[in-house]
Amino acid sequence: MSDLVLSPLSLQPHLSLVDAVYETLLEAIVSGRIDSGTILSEVVVADQLQVSRTPVHDALRQLAKDGLVERSNNRRAKVTRFTRDDVYEIFELRKYLEGPAAELAALRMDRRQLQPLRDHADALAAKPRDEEWRMAWAVFDEEFHHTIASSSGNSRLTRDIGRYRLLHRGFNKTKTELASLEQALSEHYEILDALETHDSVRARDAMIAHIATWQTYFMQVIELST
Repeated sequence: MSDLVLSPLSLQPHLSLVDAVYETLLEAIVSGRIDSGTILSEVVVADQLQVSRTPVHDALRQLAKDGLVERSNNRRAKVTRFTRDDVYEIFELRKYLEGPAAELAALRMDRRQLQPLRDHADALAAKPRDEEWRMAWAVFDEEFHHTIASSSGNSRLTRDIGRYRLLHRGFNKTKTELASLEQALSEHYEILDALETHDSVRARDAMIAHIATWQTYFMQVIELST
């Protein structure tokens, strides 16, 4: 397990101090710069970020609500170590949530909302397959799922989807094979086709199948790493 190393916090005008600490820790966790199981001492984090303990305490409390940090009885925070069962259940919940969200979105989304997703997918498909493409794919994937969730018209559903996608990012520390990302892009096109024709059942089933593919992939990754 690596030692905790954080750079002094750079304040951003649009973020409160608590939000800035939260975003800094969140990025470090989901990027893998902070390993699973790492102890997050409020004193150490505050010292490294050069802030007081209060915003660190509040940020860690939010990360605990998100499921990315665990607090023991002595209130010591530790980065969550996801088990095989955790990963399986997170994907099951994503299927239960994002399938119906796509079904609802298919009845509500119009060309004005769908065309940017289609354009982004086409631009991605035309790019050379390199590390820059991998990063561009991640940006598109986040935009794609967020847009569909928010287009469901159900704010609670959208928030829950965001939470479980955040947990997904919490254990997705591996460099995914380009072939798997290519497959996912083709599945995105299948979902887009269903949304554009307002075929709600097809959109739901395509979204569930897409998430199930990733569920199988990550379960295999976990099996190989244990």
